[in-house]
Amino acid sequence: MEDLAERLDSIRVHVRAPGTEIEAEFRRRTGITLSFGESVYDFIGESALERALAATARLLWVGWQRQYRTAIEETNLNIDADDLRDSNFFADRAKVEAVGASSDERITISTVGMENFSVHIVPGTIREIPEDEFAASASEAATKVIEAFQAKVDELKKRYYE
Repeated sequence: MEDLAERLDSIRVHVRAPGTEIEAEFRRRTGITLSFGESVYDFIGESALERALAATARLLWVGWQRQYRTAIEETNLNIDADDLRDSNFFADRAKVEAVGASSDERITISTVGMENFSVHIVPGTIREIPEDEFAASASEAATKVIEAFQAKVDELKKRYYE
């Protein structure tokens, strides 16, 4: 199993938000980095950035899931539903809501089932904080939403399987 853990930890997903020069990388299961092309941050509005970040989160999750399935296929583990209990667990997992916010509370990321993402950026944030600070805050919020989701799924697993 340690080999699988190492493989999962080595997964890296790099994406670009559709129609923008905003890129993100997901690594080590919770680490997110965000970067902007030249002058993008200076000219984008909060609502457009919210949409771009939500789309980026979805792309990162889909990319991670693909690589996760590839890593699992190399083992004897079965991650698909075998029975009604598994099906019910997967259905309930798809409804898990999680929220992560930056410590300055300027950026909040929400998800339902790690399928639907929404991002809220406090109005004025882009004018008030520099690009590198925004990127760090967005990364912090993303890490927190992943950790919150994982904690809720762990509780759900306990209810179903212990």
